[in-house]
Amino acid sequence: MTARRKVTIRQVAEQAGVSVGTVSNYLNGKTAVSKERAEKIQRAINELEYVPDMLASSLRRKDSRNIHVLTPNLNNGFYTNIIGSFMGYAYRAGYTVHISGYEYSPETEREHLRNLETGKPGTVVVIFNGNNDEEEIRRLIKRDIHVILADRQTTIENTSSIGYDNREVIYHVIRQLKGKNYRSIGLLTELTSLENVKKRRDSFLEAMEYFGYKDPQSCVYARESLSLDKLKNGYLYMKEILETHAREQLPDVWIATSDYLAIGLMRAIKEKGYSIPGDFGVVGYDNLELSEYVCPTLTTVEQDQKLFGEKLWEIIENYNHTKRVQEILLPQRLILRESC
Repeated sequence: MTARRKVTIRQVAEQAGVSVGTVSNYLNGKTAVSKERAEKIQRAINELEYVPDMLASSLRRKDSRNIHVLTPNLNNGFYTNIIGSFMGYAYRAGYTVHISGYEYSPETEREHLRNLETGKPGTVVVIFNGNNDEEEIRRLIKRDIHVILADRQTTIENTSSIGYDNREVIYHVIRQLKGKNYRSIGLLTELTSLENVKKRRDSFLEAMEYFGYKDPQSCVYARESLSLDKLKNGYLYMKEILETHAREQLPDVWIATSDYLAIGLMRAIKEKGYSIPGDFGVVGYDNLELSEYVCPTLTTVEQDQKLFGEKLWEIIENYNHTKRVQEILLPQRLILRESC
């Protein structure tokens, strides 16, 4: 079997119809490259499967080509789907991606950030969710480290952010459920200070009031344990709710703040002898692949994780060329299936 010859930067330049220097500028992000040329270069890199020589390039540069990703939980398919999409772009551009989980612990997250303060200028730190970390983030920015907050908005200067529009979609969900004549709607959610979950809860309360549902606060079922082991803990919490409440005391339909929670609570409902959607409707959040294969199939809010990864990479690429931070808010949509 003949070994495949390594693709060179000169071959990339020839295929893209640009100079070697332009390809180098694009890869290094030191000098601006026009959008048209950048697209030609990236297309040539993809077609030729070009892999930059990371060791040689790192020795020539004073900055870093490292991306550090902090995620709340390494076992959550929502985050891994986004990171998987993102890493494809990062690797093709010659970055090394390091991934760490802080397991929803603010103390662990802050410790990770303090450890990253020794990073070289040009390092990128992507923080999924996170909270009470502003001091550490500002110290990273002072060291010329580009910080991106993912699934979270920010007021911290010189920080990029990308997330979903959690307010508009919950209004749409409540509107749809009211149209289906559900008299009461419950929210099953983590008890956490994470911004994206708080936004969903606050938007749920606003939308319930807007559409005329009484005492929406009593319809929020929250527990801290739901942040981790969502399938198991969603199942256990719903089992407890069903064992301690009569059917008429409970909502007609449940919105869960993740698909994993929704699938866990669906099992508890069915074990108790209730039907879905006959006795209870269920709505999830994320549109994970699994949601199409449970029975009944799960109605859920789609958060396009592939698009998230793509846009996350675009933030880094644009910053390398312009040094401008960005704030991106992605849309969501309700996927109606059999569970409600």
